[in-house]
Amino acid sequence: MARMSRGRLTAIAVFAVLVGGAVWWINRSEPIPTKPPANAPKAGECWAIPSDQTPKAMPWPGGPVSCSSAHTAEMVQVGQVDRELTSKARVATGDDAKIAQGLMYAEARRACTESADRYLGTSWHRLQVTLLAAWIDPAGSGFYGCALAQITGPGGNTYVTRTGSLKGIGDGGPLTIGCVARTGDTVRFASCDQPHTGEFVGMYRITPDNAPFDAKAVSDAATKGCTQAALAYLGLPGTATRADLIVGYIGPSAAASWLGSDQTFDCYASASTPLRGTIRNLGTRPLPR
Repeated sequence: MARMSRGRLTAIAVFAVLVGGAVWWINRSEPIPTKPPANAPKAGECWAIPSDQTPKAMPWPGGPVSCSSAHTAEMVQVGQVDRELTSKARVATGDDAKIAQGLMYAEARRACTESADRYLGTSWHRLQVTLLAAWIDPAGSGFYGCALAQITGPGGNTYVTRTGSLKGIGDGGPLTIGCVARTGDTVRFASCDQPHTGEFVGMYRITPDNAPFDAKAVSDAATKGCTQAALAYLGLPGTATRADLIVGYIGPSAAASWLGSDQTFDCYASASTPLRGTIRNLGTRPLPR
């Protein structure tokens, strides 16, 4: 039987970076508030903001807009990390400060993942969206905001300007990931009925939760897990191989993106020449051309 190559697509983190750094020293002696600032964003609000602005502390520039008008990002939750942990981060120095801030960052990101899935009615990994997380100014208070943005391709940071809310969109709709097409170094979402180079074949989650990051171990596990996902999608046994398909993944493949993530990878199977049609349950039959 033909052999399936265990290569991979470029692995790209799909979270915006929570704002950190010097802001932790702002108002360190002030009591930790129990309520977010009055100008903090609210769940359900939409924002017309470019992707290079979303890593900044909230509230973002420009203010919220109606979700029925043109926008790029939609808020799903505003929360606060553990107040005791926030207190420790305020007074810690050196490595202790880095550890405390890292734990805050991880807690916020985990909460954003859970809230995004509830908001959408499905795992955000299945949709053409990216999950954003940012501290709410002042960051030392531990308040954070979670938002979703529609993107043009897997792991990308080019936002789609849209109208209408993402709330409850669920799986199986127009934003469900199907196939992707590569042009040069750019990969974009595409219809499986049109010429394309790859197809979403499922997800693989590395366990246990909060596992320490090791780049090689993560790469090996994601490649192995996505290979099995691809074989199942093709309707083949786990011992089968196909030399005409390359398995790849998109997910938290760097230490910064691994911290606080759900350790989940989107899996793709791609070919070196254009395809037309799905490879679902294809088995050993020729690729659809």
